[in-house]
Amino acid sequence: MNKMTNFQLFSITFIYQLGTTIIFGFGGQAGRDAWIGQLLSICLGLLVILMNIALMRMNPGLTLVQWFPAQLGRWIGTPIAFFYPLLFLYSAGRIIADIRDMISTALLPNTPLIVVTAIFTAIIAYCVYEGIAGVSRLGELFFPIVLILFCTEVVLLAGSGVLHFRNLLPPLEHGWGPVWKTVYPSGITQTFGETIILAMFWPEAKNTNKVMKITVFATLLSGIVITCFDVLAILVFGNMFSGFLYPLYTLLSVISIGQFIENIQMFGALYFLMTALLKSVVLMFAAVKGLQQLTKIKSYRVLILPACAISLLLGMTMSRNIAEHIYRHHFEIFVPYIWVPMLLILPTLLLIVTWFRRLAK
Repeated sequence: MNKMTNFQLFSITFIYQLGTTIIFGFGGQAGRDAWIGQLLSICLGLLVILMNIALMRMNPGLTLVQWFPAQLGRWIGTPIAFFYPLLFLYSAGRIIADIRDMISTALLPNTPLIVVTAIFTAIIAYCVYEGIAGVSRLGELFFPIVLILFCTEVVLLAGSGVLHFRNLLPPLEHGWGPVWKTVYPSGITQTFGETIILAMFWPEAKNTNKVMKITVFATLLSGIVITCFDVLAILVFGNMFSGFLYPLYTLLSVISIGQFIENIQMFGALYFLMTALLKSVVLMFAAVKGLQQLTKIKSYRVLILPACAISLLLGMTMSRNIAEHIYRHHFEIFVPYIWVPMLLILPTLLLIVTWFRRLAK
């Protein structure tokens, strides 16, 4: 199996962390203080990521799903480890549902949704079939495009004269309460806690001793980009920022320079499709690879089509509309009852057990 270069690991980490946050925005409930919540989330999220990297170093050469059997034993660790590939399949299904909803509401409202989602899922399957090399090349390809689009958007917004710095004032008008609600649990788990999935890739890095430096730098960059998007949306829309379903997509509609450069929401569509695709590919690869390692199947490729079919079915049926998909399923159920235990509590407990076992030796 080909090993990932430092740049490939950096690119995958950066774009995976941007994910769908780049189009849905972050921390809308904090209003004009959303950017403060994002900065705090970066700081606390880095601690979570460093905890996961510590687990990697305590379990050299092992992936995420192999940590639990190695430290908790076969009968306890293996059943716990099985939950992670299932989580990744479900998360891939959620992104397919994101694609379904955005295509139907903002891009191609008259296009049959099954056609769009099936094509998207087929692309995921093809990329995963190419293995770690295919995933790595995809990240390497998308990284400069995303950065160029981001810089272009900032320049165009500045040139349109729609940025009003008074919209940032006064900071913390309603105190720290709304800010903290954006930080925990969704701010820490979304983007940063989710990075635990890359523990399925870290053993395949050419220089595993540089994983921490690469991951921390990529996390800082992705966090700053998301913060910049929040600031731009607030500068343009003020507190109305929290009322938009796709604030970063809507942001592009206000760009107007010389009545020539206008309505360039295609940038938003490109952002969303590229980051959503890479994140889906990472999730699907981690799911089938994890299932292969736990079941001892010779090749993960035999699992790709069934896994993609399950995620497609989930994506088409898990919610009736986007409001139910985001507000009910994500914020009320998925984040507190699935993400918090699996991305924060279980890794913390595993770190404690691993540390005590090392002390006992």
